[in-house]
Amino acid sequence: MLTADARAEVEKFLLGDRFVCLAGRSAWRQGGIMHRHYDVMGSAESGDLMALDLAEFVGAADWSAKRFTSFIATFERPRGVDELRFEELLWEQLQVLHEADSTTFAWAEGYSSDPQSGRFAYSVAGHPFFVIGLHETHCRYGRRPPFPMLAFNSHVQFARIKEAGMWDRLADKIRKQDIKLQGDINPNLLEYEQLPETRRYSGRPKAADWKCPFAARERELTGMSGV
Repeated sequence: MLTADARAEVEKFLLGDRFVCLAGRSAWRQGGIMHRHYDVMGSAESGDLMALDLAEFVGAADWSAKRFTSFIATFERPRGVDELRFEELLWEQLQVLHEADSTTFAWAEGYSSDPQSGRFAYSVAGHPFFVIGLHETHCRYGRRPPFPMLAFNSHVQFARIKEAGMWDRLADKIRKQDIKLQGDINPNLLEYEQLPETRRYSGRPKAADWKCPFAARERELTGMSGV
């Protein structure tokens, strides 16, 4: 699939009736989302390309602007994997992306590199992100794009939304959309700020003893690494 064709599919998904994230929908309409399409999820090649694209995205973004912005990566393959395999691929992709990124950038200052920490944020180009995984067989109807997808949302923007007093209102709207679509609230929303964010990246329900497979490169770590 060509990038232009993939972009058309992304737009159809984000603006469709089943997509519940109102901030993401608004950002797409306002031109606030950078989208890139890659071949194989979890491959070293996609990690190298994503490192370059995300560095460009971080460098160009105005994090103080009112308009929400995000980076969306989609992948041509593999398609149709189950939730467990998708989660494995998600962390394989984030690992190879980190391997490429860490040769140039240190970890985001003020955030932990330990995926079991409540202060963890995924770092790319020195910027803290919360990553959302979506795929065709996801248990939540609102997270089923036509191909594997990763959305990188900035913790800096999350903080700005909270400071403006808009976070609870936005979360409430998303919960109502989720209930309307699926009949219940996404369990990820109930876990928010109670457990490490890495548990929520794939959206797959997990046992209490789940351990994140990601490992940051120690020689590149700074800030609150290991907290």
